[in-house]
Amino acid sequence: MKIAIVHDALVVPAGSERVALSISNLFPDAPIFTSAYLPENTFPEFKTKDIHTLQFSNLIKNERQFKKLYPLWLAELQLLNFSKFDLVISSANYLSKFVHLPKHTIHVCYLYNPIRFLWKHKVYSKESLPFGSISLSLIKSFLPVLQKYDIKRTRKIDHLLTISNNVAGQIDRIYGRTAEVIYPPVDISSYPISSISGDYYLYAGRLISHKRADIAINACKKLNRRLIVAGDGLEREKLEELAGKNVVFTGRVTDQELKELYANCRALLFPSDEDFGLVPVEAQACGRPIIAFRSGGALETVIAGETGVFFDAQTTESLIEAIQRFELLSFDSDRIRRNAMNFDISVFNNKFRSFIDQVISHEGAKIEKQS
Repeated sequence: MKIAIVHDALVVPAGSERVALSISNLFPDAPIFTSAYLPENTFPEFKTKDIHTLQFSNLIKNERQFKKLYPLWLAELQLLNFSKFDLVISSANYLSKFVHLPKHTIHVCYLYNPIRFLWKHKVYSKESLPFGSISLSLIKSFLPVLQKYDIKRTRKIDHLLTISNNVAGQIDRIYGRTAEVIYPPVDISSYPISSISGDYYLYAGRLISHKRADIAINACKKLNRRLIVAGDGLEREKLEELAGKNVVFTGRVTDQELKELYANCRALLFPSDEDFGLVPVEAQACGRPIIAFRSGGALETVIAGETGVFFDAQTTESLIEAIQRFELLSFDSDRIRRNAMNFDISVFNNKFRSFIDQVISHEGAKIEKQS
């Protein structure tokens, strides 16, 4: 079968982009269609791929510019012609699942989450949106119409996959659809395991409001603990103003630099309510424990008392209490690493390939029966 892959955008080195890369590696002959591609701003492995972008994407220089033109990308996406493809795999956060396909083309969507700005818009601050408070007002004004459109289009997708049981529950509640869970991949063998506890805590991830890096910064500031913040994003300037002398911002780091930061940290601080969250799995691959907000995907990747500890509220005070509790405990790096193996890339590859093979077999038998 002739296969195409569609991903929202390749403008940042985030978790969904890493998963899209893994899907592409499974189907190396499949071209990748995306709204915009900034080669120097995302994973370098994409440079070897057959990537097709939408019109005017060459004008985009950064993430903020990209987000301002979301309606344009959505409109252009509908005009793409996929008539020569038998199967389209969409890797979707907010855009690619809306691709318009001919009747003969099968659509398999790996859905990371129901669109956050439609269903969880309160998690965004004005700094994290392209037009600030104007964006929030527009979203609220058109929310019922946009949600109805999202539900209608999502229900038309032939087959749904998703990243966690947490998101599968959201998909069921919002869209009335069942999605099969295949956890996102991490190449565990590429992460160095460490049993040595460093002198710093680590926050790793994009610096946007719903990630709640501010909680980690405030907690370490009040406890006078060293914190390294690895990552970049629209709220970096605001967070740097918040930080004390014990907080270091590295900006964007390479994969190898991030692995070294994981391996040498005291623990990873994970204050976000994530749909899954690759970062805690990556840190556990290095044998390092996690201090995580007790919600979302962390409940499926972190084992309390064995691979980390939880805190119950997204507040500085709750995280402070968890850090103090953590510092009285000890953890086994080998046990932590074994837990991470449940999310190894080999598991993802086998399950994803098997699912696609089943879809092809089922759809082929259906076509044969009709003919």
